[in-house]
Amino acid sequence: MEQKKRCHKCGILKSITCFNKDVSRRDGYEDRCKDCKAVWRQQNKHKNTMYCKTYRDKNRERNRDHTEDYIHFLQDKGFFITKKAEKRDYRFKPDITPYKGNKYRIGFIADTQIGSRYQQLTHLHTFYKICQEQGICDIFHCGDIVDGQHMYNGQEYELFLHGCDAQTEYCINQYPEYKDITTYFICGNHDESHYKLAQYDIGKHLSNQRKDMRNLGFYGAFIDFADTKNLIYLHHGTGGVAYARSYKIQKIIEQLAPDQKPFMLFEGHYHVSCHIPEYRNVFAWQMPCFQSQTPYLKAKGLYPEIAGLIIEFMLNEGKPVEYHSMVIPFHIPKTEDF
Repeated sequence: MEQKKRCHKCGILKSITCFNKDVSRRDGYEDRCKDCKAVWRQQNKHKNTMYCKTYRDKNRERNRDHTEDYIHFLQDKGFFITKKAEKRDYRFKPDITPYKGNKYRIGFIADTQIGSRYQQLTHLHTFYKICQEQGICDIFHCGDIVDGQHMYNGQEYELFLHGCDAQTEYCINQYPEYKDITTYFICGNHDESHYKLAQYDIGKHLSNQRKDMRNLGFYGAFIDFADTKNLIYLHHGTGGVAYARSYKIQKIIEQLAPDQKPFMLFEGHYHVSCHIPEYRNVFAWQMPCFQSQTPYLKAKGLYPEIAGLIIEFMLNEGKPVEYHSMVIPFHIPKTEDF
């Protein structure tokens, strides 16, 4: 049986379909029918227009679209919220000052794993101090500044800092900060774990809070300076260490397109060092780390090398020549260095 309702305006009993829905009413429909509402809108068109304009002017700020404000707020907190693609393999041209004439001296590190119970923060500070004494103003980091979270079963027992906020805050306060030294870094898979779990870009947050730390994106970055092209490529790998140490960086170099080949490749992630000179005209270094042997590495039969690297070279017509490398090793790891 068709449901009907009497309009409070015209008093006519009409089909329920002649009324708009209103969930605040007991029967779920408005008291005035659609025809009466249309007549009222036509008779009060000018009044309604003025009311709407006054309301918009009065509440303009409150009704303004705050989406961009929310995005900027979350970005400042370190969350990865953007309309652009994730930054990978971008090109950067930092202001690198020659050490002497056209001679450059630069420091390289990787896998500091801040937040791990096995971090080597004391040795890391020592390396920065040595770089400062050597007149080095620029240090490049090949990824995994922090140890991240949920990387493998049992990692939670190897951490003394849990969560992105705790690791970020500790890194801001404790990561080496030396006068005139700038750290350029990419984010590795441990850094990316915060992004995967919480959309939190820890690299961006660190660079916002520490002016001496420059974020270069995830997994890879090309570095050019002094009118060079493809001078340095910082890369953070994936997977485990191969049977032959040189295998990983050999395969990476082999897969680089001719126009993407750098003069120097620095590879993070594997925690053991290897140097291959002039492979497809690329000087490659697989980087050591600043983390001692964890239970996870011990179970896999892997022993990491704790060291930093200093590279000295000259530029001639936009190409590096006369490479000299110096490894700064730390043979005895610190225990509970946090």
